[in-house]
Order: sequence, then C-alpha cells, then structure tokens
Amino acid sequence: MLSKPEAKPKQTPDTETEPLKRTTGIAFASIFYFASGIYYLAFPILTQDLTQIHLLAIGALSIITGYLLIKIHKGGLWLGLLLFPVQIVTPAFGFQAEFNVAGALTSPLDVIFLGSLIVLIFFASVTFLVILDQRRNFTPSEAKSAKK
Repeated sequence: MLSKPEAKPKQTPDTETEPLKRTTGIAFASIFYFASGIYYLAFPILTQDLTQIHLLAIGALSIITGYLLIKIHKGGLWLGLLLFPVQIVTPAFGFQAEFNVAGALTSPLDVIFLGSLIVLIFFASVTFLVILDQRRNFTPSEAKSAKK
C-alpha cells in the first residue's frame, strides 16, 4: 500500500538563524553617517571653537550610528531615524545665519560652506528615506515569520 510521505521537521528559531542582510542602501546610509560625523566633528576643531558642544555631540552620534548601521544593529536604525531632524535643522540654521551676513556670497570659502550645508541637508533626507525603506532588514527572519 501507499504510505504517507514523511513530514519534514519545522524549523525553529533555535535551530537555524539567517544572517541579516546588508543592502547597498544601508551601506550608503552608514557611509553618509560616517562622513557627516566627521564633518560635524571637524567644523568646531577647524574653527577652533570648542564651545559648540552640540556639533561635537551630533558628530559623535553620527559616527556611532554609521557603525551600528554597518553591523545591522537595531540601535543604528533608531539613532538614524532620531538624528534626521537634528541633521536637517542644524545645517538649515547655519545656512540662515551665514546667508544673512552681508557679503557672504562674495567670499569663495563662504560659498563652499553654504554649498556643503545644502549637500548635508540633501543627503540627510535621502538617507532618512533609505533607512525607512530598509527597516525590514533590521528584524531577523524568524521574527518576521512569527508575526505573520
């Protein structure tokens, strides 16, 4: 007679874990956070104004976020999402303060500084959208299947 096919044992989260995926978007986001962290740390040092502690804190948090994004750690996701408003507002206020100075557009160094602030705002926005899109990759596959 015909026998029943043998049932395959179901996978449990303890038996096998699939590694989290690092996509190009997450790699781009981590590179941006490293670069912006260096920018925020370098600016107070180059201007020799270490009283701008907020820029030093943003720089340090950005570098930590870049590292956690490389490691696909959930803390990197949360720090990246929480740093977005800060990384938009800080360059915007810097742009406004510099742009309102008389003769700001006559110096090439000032124009480069204003351009760098625009680039920071643009890439902060793109990185925020990339992290929002890639947030599924920060959850292990077993947790995904358990939620379904």
